Amino acid sequence: MLGRFSVLAVLRLLSQRVPRHRIADAPCVRPTRAATQVQGEVRICAGRYRISDRDEQGVIIAAASGTRIDLTGVVLESGDSVPNRYVGIGVASRGVDAVTITGGAIQGYRFGIRLEGGRGHRISGADLSGSRNQEVLSTPAKPNPADRLNLTLPDTFQRYGAGILLLHTAAASITGNTARHAQNGIALMDVRESYLAENDVSANDGWGINLWRSSSNVITRNHADHVRRCESQVPAGDCNAAALLLRDGSDSNSIVDNDLTASSLGLLLAGERRTMRPSKGNLIYRNDASGALRSGFGCSFGWGNTFLENRADSASTGFRLDHCGGTTVRSNTVIGARTAAVVSDHGSDNAILANVLIGTPVGIEVGAPENPGDPSVRYRIDDNVISRVEQGIVLQHTTRAQLRGNLFDGVQDGLVLDGDGHASEVSGNIFLRASRWFIDAPDLAAGGNYWATADAAAATAKVKGRVSVLPWKPASAAGY
Repeated sequence: MLGRFSVLAVLRLLSQRVPRHRIADAPCVRPTRAATQVQGEVRICAGRYRISDRDEQGVIIAAASGTRIDLTGVVLESGDSVPNRYVGIGVASRGVDAVTITGGAIQGYRFGIRLEGGRGHRISGADLSGSRNQEVLSTPAKPNPADRLNLTLPDTFQRYGAGILLLHTAAASITGNTARHAQNGIALMDVRESYLAENDVSANDGWGINLWRSSSNVITRNHADHVRRCESQVPAGDCNAAALLLRDGSDSNSIVDNDLTASSLGLLLAGERRTMRPSKGNLIYRNDASGALRSGFGCSFGWGNTFLENRADSASTGFRLDHCGGTTVRSNTVIGARTAAVVSDHGSDNAILANVLIGTPVGIEVGAPENPGDPSVRYRIDDNVISRVEQGIVLQHTTRAQLRGNLFDGVQDGLVLDGDGHASEVSGNIFLRASRWFIDAPDLAAGGNYWATADAAAATAKVKGRVSVLPWKPASAAGY
């Protein structure tokens, strides 16, 4: 005889399988007007529907928890023709749980799908391309400030629209959807513990995926490439477009294996001291933001975020940290950045470790350019490979830094420090080839490093300033 828990398990399996059978066999529903309420197992009759939703209640409304809507073979459109005036919602729900939406195409609305409240929603296999899109007014000759997207106000976040919006939800799954050729792809506002995977939100001109006060979500294997705005300007304007945007206390998210290439910004953790809370504890792992018009990966006023094994080749800047602390940038690759591989301003307690930085004007630049401004302090810069650069590591107005185990090869200047860096720990680094100076600093103790020179005197001849190279070690002792 089956035990009590075995019986419950069998019943649970049956309950999961029966709805799939029912929804395929259920009579289909043919909506004729907006605010059509449905519940239970619902199959919308295949075909094309042109239904406007001026009151923005939703053309189809999931009115009860557990509603399952099959849109296979359905095209639902608003009939509007001006993208920046699109209004309405294709499919909506409010305050119910476990709404499931599969298949179909929804276009011409402010939001293709908007689910507010509840938990356990599922959206899969839907084409939500062609949602609302604010017109870009800038030209190569004349930038227009109206094109700059607002990162701070949540009401603009909703006014902009998207293919999918989840608002105040938890434990949702959004998989295998398409939301292209609009302003925004997928938007999460106050969303927790949700899973976004294998969606295509590329070729938008605002944000591919954007989060506001959304935490503990997993965002993986999505295509968010070619998300650009103001790209016609030379150089491309800063209109706040990003393939992936996190802001205002979006914490502890895992962002893994996403394609963010050829976008205005690849990924931006956006914060602002006066208007937005910092985003903390996010893991950004193995994403590709190569070809970014500006930064591949950016962080403003964040804390405790980790960038691990990402790529940002041929971006303007690979990684840019602005007033960020406790950040780890580890084992990333930046080849051919146009300005710098890693830039960090006004940061503290940051670690830049074991990155490969090749073929860029500056490898790593750390400083505090604003005066007055937050200090630049307590950096750990270890084990990076820096090659074919004009300047390897540049520290300006930075104190209490540790630089160990970095490899400088094929640089003009290896390590450049101003007077604030005189007490930095510089040891165990390997200086192979420099066309000008291995080290350029007014005053520095640089003993215990490895040099590709015949002796200490030859190393001393390749440093500028009062720099001590003793004790000198040959590069061969480090295996070179």
